[in-house]
Amino acid sequence: MSAESETRRVVCISGGTSGIGAALVQAFLAEGDRVYSFSRDAEKLRRLEGRWPEAVAQGSLVLLRGDVTDAVFLARLSERIASDAGRLDVLVNNAGVILGAGTLEEGLEQWRATLEVNLVAPFALTQVFADLLGLSEAPVVLNISSACAQHPFATCTSTSYSVSKAGLDMLTRRLALALGPKGIRVNGVAPGVVDSEMWGGATDLMREITAKRHVLSQAVVKPADVAEAVLFLASSRARLVTGTTLSVDAGYTLG
Repeated sequence: MSAESETRRVVCISGGTSGIGAALVQAFLAEGDRVYSFSRDAEKLRRLEGRWPEAVAQGSLVLLRGDVTDAVFLARLSERIASDAGRLDVLVNNAGVILGAGTLEEGLEQWRATLEVNLVAPFALTQVFADLLGLSEAPVVLNISSACAQHPFATCTSTSYSVSKAGLDMLTRRLALALGPKGIRVNGVAPGVVDSEMWGGATDLMREITAKRHVLSQAVVKPADVAEAVLFLASSRARLVTGTTLSVDAGYTLG
């Protein structure tokens, strides 16, 4: 293993093909890190590869096709990173879905699918990578949560999504408590309204909610804003920060 590969971090990002995930990939690549990411969508993977062909060719960006809810794939992913790098420094649990709206209007299948991706998968990824994280000199797990986890805001229209992210915040704290003795930090980032593909064509609704809830200049959160917060929490500057969720929401949750 070269001296360069010893110094650059090994990073795994779930759901790195669009929105916040793509911004995370870009941010860690800019730091000189080796990034692994995956998606079940082959077309999104091709588009991401097209954005950073040199990084892919050099092995700085490794893209794999797989489902975050597939335990067999997660085991293979862990084996691949163990074989390539021998450790994992940063795990970012970013993959997330919003599949419905309402409360009792949401179907059980939507609830189960939402919880599987937004809550069970972050636990499963942390579990499968715990040993590799333990081999890092400065291991950290980052969970991408949401302002909707913190209060039943009327502007958070999916109850299953809000509940899944509230559970993720508690998982962040429980994992920080369990993994702290092993030197593994666990933190979260909770964005407000993010200008990303998750909104689909509902840009007017995005602007309306931003104007209503983002008290700081009514500014929409950019994916790069979230990535900057993640970079800080993954850095040595946050070496004693664990078990916390950092809001990047322009004041969404203030009232």
